[in-house]
Parts: sequence; C-alpha cells; structure tokens
Amino acid sequence: MYVQFSYPLDDKHILMPGGIAGPVLRPRSRMMAAPAGNEFEGVRWNSYNNTSFIDAFVHTGTHIDTAFHVSKGGPKLGDFDLADFIFEQPLVLEIAKQDEEKITAADLKPHANVLQQCDFLLVYTGFSKHRASDPERYVMKQPGFSPDAAEYLVGLPKMRCAGADIMGIENIPEGRKAEPPFPAHRAFLLSEKKFLILEDPDIEPLLGKTLRRAFIVPLLFPEAEGMMVTAFAETD
Repeated sequence: MYVQFSYPLDDKHILMPGGIAGPVLRPRSRMMAAPAGNEFEGVRWNSYNNTSFIDAFVHTGTHIDTAFHVSKGGPKLGDFDLADFIFEQPLVLEIAKQDEEKITAADLKPHANVLQQCDFLLVYTGFSKHRASDPERYVMKQPGFSPDAAEYLVGLPKMRCAGADIMGIENIPEGRKAEPPFPAHRAFLLSEKKFLILEDPDIEPLLGKTLRRAFIVPLLFPEAEGMMVTAFAETD
C-alpha cells in the first residue's frame, strides 16, 4: 500500500508564506474556444492539443531544501543521486508541540535506539491541524527544530533527511531575525553530510502505519536550491 504525504498543488491545499504568489498552471494551448472573461494572453485556442506552463516558487507546498538554499557553495539539487530521494528506514515520531516551541535533542534522545537505524525522520507535532483552520498561525507561530536537535540528527550514522508537520524546518520569523539567519537550517544543511530537509509535509496520513520505504520525488532542476516534491511511503 502506498500513502501520499505531500500536499497537492491546488488552490484548496496550497499555503504560501510572506505574500508569495501561489503556483499557476498557465495554458499555452487548449482544445477549446477561448472562454468568456479569459485572463490568459497568448493562448492558442481551438488547438490540436492541450499544453501548459507552470509558474511556481520552488518552496511551494511540500518541498525539500538543499544546502545551496543557505550557502552559495552548498550542494544543489543536481548534486544528489536518484537514490538520495529513496529511504529504506523511514520513521515517524509523535512529539507534540505548540506555538513557537522547539523540537529539541532532549525530545529525540529517548528514541535513540530506533533513530540509530533511521535514514529519514518525520516528526508529527500536531501543529498541522492549524494549516487549514488558522493558516496565519500555522505560518507565523509554527514550532521548529532547535539547532541542537538538528546537530543530533545529522550526527546519526544513517540519517539523510528530516522534516516535521510545519511550514518550515524552523519558525520563519524567528529564523530571519537570528544571526546568522536560520540556524536550524544551517545545522542540518551545512554539516559534512549531504543532507535534505523536508518542509510542509502532510504527516497525519502516516500515523499508526508501519513504514517500509519512503520516496520524496522532486522535479530535477539541477541548479535549484530546493524543489516541490511528491512524497509517498510504502506501508504495511
């Protein structure tokens, strides 16, 4: 059985921070006459096929970040192999957090035995319940990983990716104000390990399931610092 844990890229599910425009599927050609009130220019109407452009911020919906996101010399998407997006030992931990609370190393260390074997950690804080009902709170008041939690996870022998059911890996307003900015991002991504972070995943469908493998599949733009993904897990 396969379970999706990424949000679809449609108006119902997309939530964008900081006034950034959401993704647009823009028609290039359509096998129909131009509709009344058509908002798109340059479309080939009554065409022999349907084709489209995508206009999108790469940090839209469920997406990954690479080190190039926070370092001009860090690995980009093209520096990762296909196998880097496939995980054989994924794990979900439930660690409840409220507004602006941190997921700390102390929260994680009681699970050290299973984390030693884990290559991909998803933390379910429960904060994603606010995503639809109170999106401003979800974006502005989110919990996040502390730098010491990031350092602990990166130091584990098999760990290659981490995420939680929050907009970013750390609280966005707080991260912007830090010096240097976004310390948890830096702790995850600027170690000697080639690491990915997953932001804004839909973890709730995975709760109570045994995960066999997980896949986070990006559009492979080699020069990008991050990318939207389709994320799914093979479960019992």
